[in-house]
Amino acid sequence: MKTTLVLFFLTIQSSYANDTESDATPAIFDTVQFYAAGDAAWRIKTYAMDEDVHFWSLGEQVDDIVALARRSTEKHYGDVLAEAYVIETEDGIEGLKRELADRGLETNLELPPFGAVFWAPAGTRYRTKSEPE
Repeated sequence: MKTTLVLFFLTIQSSYANDTESDATPAIFDTVQFYAAGDAAWRIKTYAMDEDVHFWSLGEQVDDIVALARRSTEKHYGDVLAEAYVIETEDGIEGLKRELADRGLETNLELPPFGAVFWAPAGTRYRTKSEPE
């Protein structure tokens, strides 16, 4: 089964709950991520100041998650994009970890029980702490 993680690093770190943002540091930055595996696809946004994370289900059928990810993220975050990675594998979570390592990225993946998977810097504990409006 093909698994895809599209990972965008942003040049800001923010707090959704406090509606604040500042410049990112090399270790602390927000991300926008898209994950697809099997018949599920997700959009994930991390807020570094609070280690907060929000999930949006994209439904069961997304034809081209990479194109959707690029189009959506460039539209909404184009002015604060730093780096982008497209990671695709047929080997599930272990394959994602290998591909992350091959790109020099930490291999820390969070696996919430509802099926979305997202990348987070090692040593962090991202959990949903606020509700998007």
